[in-house]
Amino acid sequence: MNTYRKKIFNLYCRIWFIYLTVLPFLGVEAYALDNQFGVISPYWQSDSSSYSFIAVTHPSLDDMASQIGLKINAIQSDKAAFNTAASFTISAGSTQRVFIVRTGHSIVNPTIVPSGIFIVGTTDYTYGNITIEPIASHSGKLVNAPVGAGYGDVTMLHFFGGIIFDAATTGFAMEFIGDTHDSQTTFHTTPSAGQTTVASGVN
Repeated sequence: MNTYRKKIFNLYCRIWFIYLTVLPFLGVEAYALDNQFGVISPYWQSDSSSYSFIAVTHPSLDDMASQIGLKINAIQSDKAAFNTAASFTISAGSTQRVFIVRTGHSIVNPTIVPSGIFIVGTTDYTYGNITIEPIASHSGKLVNAPVGAGYGDVTMLHFFGGIIFDAATTGFAMEFIGDTHDSQTTFHTTPSAGQTTVASGVN
């Protein structure tokens, strides 16, 4: 590939990256989610030859509740849900796998992966964004329980994901905004009496 073609290719890649990660913020209602209280991913996809995979890990950090409930919703580009949101509870030190996949996938399905959580929808090419919200109504407040006390805060969890292409079992990584690896520190500013605020994020 000559230098001119390389420049055109690099420019195309940058434009595509901006389209996938920046432009959705300008008009998609899913991004109204505050990253102090939830986590978002700007892109997922599923079709007859690809699916999306998310791994959710509870890292057992100080101040985290021993069990945290969360809801993952795959929002399509037309703002409709791909299917019913996946709601589950994750325990300290564990990892839960979530698959966003077409109906009738021959390998990635609940029979072959019984421990996985599945959001199953159309076989047509579909894409959109992910919203992850806490199930707890007061996730930013410390739960005063004798065992497993802590914050039921999804932003203290770790998320990793990828878009997987079936034929080559390769793909590209998904970005998550607002989780424990987010460089933006978030604070809970409304603690109950006698409680302290807590920050999530690594910086």
